[in-house]
Amino acid sequence: MNNTFNIKRFGYVFRKDLIENLKRYLLLFLTLLGIMAIVITFYSLVNNKDANWKLNIELLTMLSFMFLATGVWFASTFSLPMNSKLKRISYIIFPASNLEKFLTRWIVITIGFVMAFFAALWIADALRVAICSYVIPEIDIHFLDLSKLVYPDKDYSLREYMVPKAAFIFLISLYFLLQSLFLLGSTFWEKSSFIKIFTVCAVICTAFILICRWTIFFFYGAFSGFWNVIASFELNQIMTAEQACIFSASILAVFTVAFWVLAYFRLKESEIINRL
Repeated sequence: MNNTFNIKRFGYVFRKDLIENLKRYLLLFLTLLGIMAIVITFYSLVNNKDANWKLNIELLTMLSFMFLATGVWFASTFSLPMNSKLKRISYIIFPASNLEKFLTRWIVITIGFVMAFFAALWIADALRVAICSYVIPEIDIHFLDLSKLVYPDKDYSLREYMVPKAAFIFLISLYFLLQSLFLLGSTFWEKSSFIKIFTVCAVICTAFILICRWTIFFFYGAFSGFWNVIASFELNQIMTAEQACIFSASILAVFTVAFWVLAYFRLKESEIINRL
């Protein structure tokens, strides 16, 4: 008997999660849809005189921040099935391996969220176009153009595009890093996960910034001296900005996978402890 992974058993675990949390997922989806529709519709009505390309970029920027915020928050609910004693017992005694339980939650948190977000975006955008076309019929309202997220080439002067391709890859890697970090944190704090993880990350980041600041002032006296040393290395001759983005994205990807693996072992460890 395969006690690590069985596709049929994995299907049962996934079905169980959907059945038990269907109402909650639908409520979250409708909440996301409502907030998204209200925000982009109101913004389009207020800024209806802007050029179509400008409005499109502004809406895409807002939605990108919304994607980041809701994505990391949803990742913090990874350990939701174990946030109470009764749920924990039910989760532990369910006949499935730790890997199958982990993959079920991982798929919901990562792939499931992305699919839900863009489904809500498509519906919210349709509502925006319908409402704005009715309220201001004299203005031609366009659907969001998601292709404007990334520059088609290296012509950075095109204002109707958001970011270069390399920068886009870096930002996606950064999102998944934050998502994996909040996912890992939820395995340590099963209740009020988002607040606790955000607080810890804020404290660590603040401490890191202060330590770096004090170190720079101790050795160089001012930031200008530090930047002069950095500039002397002529990093632009070592790699281009595009190559630096790809290199940074690769490093973030390694940490992301590491956090996911740690989350799996933490989930496995916590289950063993709760059994005892």
